[in-house]
Amino acid sequence: MKKSMQCLLCLLLISLLTFTACYFSFIAQYNLYQAQVSPDLLITIVFDSLLPRIAMAILVGGALSLSSLLLQQITHNPLASDTTLSISSGAYLLLLVVTLFVPSILYWIDPSLIALVGALLALFIVLALSYRQQFLSTRMLLAGLVLNLYLGAIAAIMVIFNPESSQALFQWEAGSLIQDSWQDVIKLSIVSIVCLSLFLTLSRSLQIMQLSDDQASSLGVSVKWIRLIILMSLCYLCATAISLVGMIGFIGLASATIVNQFQLMSIKLRLFVTYLIGALLLLLTDSVLILLQQYTDFYLPVGATTAFIGTPLLLYLIFSVLPSQLQANEPNSGSLPYNVAKKYRWLFIISALFILLLIVSFFVSNSSHGLVLLDDDRVLLQLKLPRILTAICSGAMLSLCGMVLQRLTHNPMASPELLGISSGSAIFVITAFLFFNISYQFLWLFALSGAIVTFLFIALINYRNQFQPDKVILTGVAISALLTALLRLFLTNGDPRAQYLLIWLSGSTYASELTPTLIYALIGLVCLMILWLAHRILTLFLLPATIARSLGLSVFNARIGLIMLTTLLITLATLQIGPLSFIGLLAPLMARLLGFSETRWQMIISMLIGSGLMMIADWIGRSIAYPYEIPAGLIASLIGGTCFLGLMRKL
Repeated sequence: MKKSMQCLLCLLLISLLTFTACYFSFIAQYNLYQAQVSPDLLITIVFDSLLPRIAMAILVGGALSLSSLLLQQITHNPLASDTTLSISSGAYLLLLVVTLFVPSILYWIDPSLIALVGALLALFIVLALSYRQQFLSTRMLLAGLVLNLYLGAIAAIMVIFNPESSQALFQWEAGSLIQDSWQDVIKLSIVSIVCLSLFLTLSRSLQIMQLSDDQASSLGVSVKWIRLIILMSLCYLCATAISLVGMIGFIGLASATIVNQFQLMSIKLRLFVTYLIGALLLLLTDSVLILLQQYTDFYLPVGATTAFIGTPLLLYLIFSVLPSQLQANEPNSGSLPYNVAKKYRWLFIISALFILLLIVSFFVSNSSHGLVLLDDDRVLLQLKLPRILTAICSGAMLSLCGMVLQRLTHNPMASPELLGISSGSAIFVITAFLFFNISYQFLWLFALSGAIVTFLFIALINYRNQFQPDKVILTGVAISALLTALLRLFLTNGDPRAQYLLIWLSGSTYASELTPTLIYALIGLVCLMILWLAHRILTLFLLPATIARSLGLSVFNARIGLIMLTTLLITLATLQIGPLSFIGLLAPLMARLLGFSETRWQMIISMLIGSGLMMIADWIGRSIAYPYEIPAGLIASLIGGTCFLGLMRKL
């Protein structure tokens, strides 16, 4: 009885706060327009814009919160949500593709159905990648967050190729609750009522499914069919919300996390409380942003803001909710067993392919007449040589960094991209460029500072957990999500420099110059020589720290020195090719799978593979869509991301 009274009081309190937030939101919007329009027009704005905006905030916040709560329930994953499992990204990307390339379909098919297909495809990929690990929470979360980055790279290509509509696309992606009628509110209301009614009808089965699948089946629950129906309904609910207001990140995860702290046993009560908390959080966020706009004339989209706020929440949950002991993969697992002769054969094949790629990239180019051989010295030396050198240098640096980071962290999935170091470097560069107007010559200093700060932050928050591989990677991917949210905030404000930043973040080699590239190459060569001479130290890092110390290695000093070298290389590579490519992860992994596990062999093969992949990406980007150009970093992200997602099931 006492527990029921506490639940009732909690529900009443949340309801009161929600109604208070509605009033607060109305007053904030009313004051925004009161001094700008006539009384008659103000009445029209109130009924056709202000009130629908409040209603949309309630519906979207509640819908996303319900989706996250039930996703966690049926997957037994405490971090599952529409954002972390890539449902929102899949829905957004497919809707973006249809809007840009075949908009006529939208006249015949409801946008929410198109978004539903994208959401289901993304969820299917995440579940397929985590199937072999029996849907382990950390593996499912890692698959979802990496797929978010991968789909984001594809979306960036779409935006770059459609600059005339880029501002509208940025605003839609960043999420906006602005309304001009009740039409969208009515549509989402109908979908929400239908889905909520279905959830309440299945509440008894959902209550039983809190047990294991075997126990639920023994009690007469058709677990597979219930799970399928719920997943379809949740995806449709999320897809409808995304098609109407754009991407709203992490609201569902935050609401479900708060409700889980109450430890409510009744599934019906949890559904209602979650809905109210989600509505409350989104209403309050939107109201604060309206007040900010009123007093500073600075507009922030609600979707990008919630994603920016949600990243710290995700980091907190990674370390407080996920299991404290995880199964780590061995650094050298997955190598193919074969003899020295086969190793030299692979070395010959990789070297020959590298030379062939170099020749093709240098002399073969696309034109209005198809592929042609170039013999103009000016074009070859002034235009193509700097770009090819940039691709080679950045690929080699990222590969070398990936190999060193994997040795230092005993984590086969460590890389500059997935550890968030490249993203941290990019965040500092963006901040310096936009807010302090720093010239290009000094951006390297901010990039270096960002890389150092990010690595120290990751090391600090993972120290108590003994650098568990999955949690280290999840920390880095969360930082990459922070970069995405920060970029959305910049892009929606119409700053003309934002388009330039988007191209740089995408990794274009278009503006490469020979002198800076040669300087980067020289610094990279010096770092390579140092690492080559320190190969014994890198080999000892494969052993536990106590054994390495007993063999005479000063683990702390060696780690600091290697981190400094790696951070410098990451900075140079990020300045050249942007923060995301997956090359630093893929090249060392491929070298190890081919059997090159000895330090110097892995170093050479990784650099050849990484440089080759970057040359392929640069050549494809220059040729596939002639006369337009796709940035090499985005192509490398697609190639590397595809290979990584394919290999992820084996890791």
